[in-house]
Amino acid sequence: MKKIAFMFAAAAMFVACEQAPKVATPQQVDSIYNALKAEYQTQADAVQVEYVLAEGAEAIDSAACEAAAEAKKAEILAAADTTNAEFKAAFEARVKDFETALNAPATEEKAAE
Repeated sequence: MKKIAFMFAAAAMFVACEQAPKVATPQQVDSIYNALKAEYQTQADAVQVEYVLAEGAEAIDSAACEAAAEAKKAEILAAADTTNAEFKAAFEARVKDFETALNAPATEEKAAE
């Protein structure tokens, strides 16, 4: 009878001691957030002015070309707005991927057992 009680106690300890899934710390979340914002900024900085001679024009309208490039930069940076649903979704997906990677070794160990 003592053996059975001991086995149940040991099983209860294993269940109680099972590790909770790891989550990203606030510093890691901030790092992911800053990296995502930096990617959008890098994309905006990479936009180049395309000087194109409009049909029927005798000279290139550089002001119009630069305005078009600035509009494209503004569009990219608008996507980096934290209130933007697409930005929120991308950010949450990155955090989820990070947490999945944190828990991957524990998951693989459980599968091996």
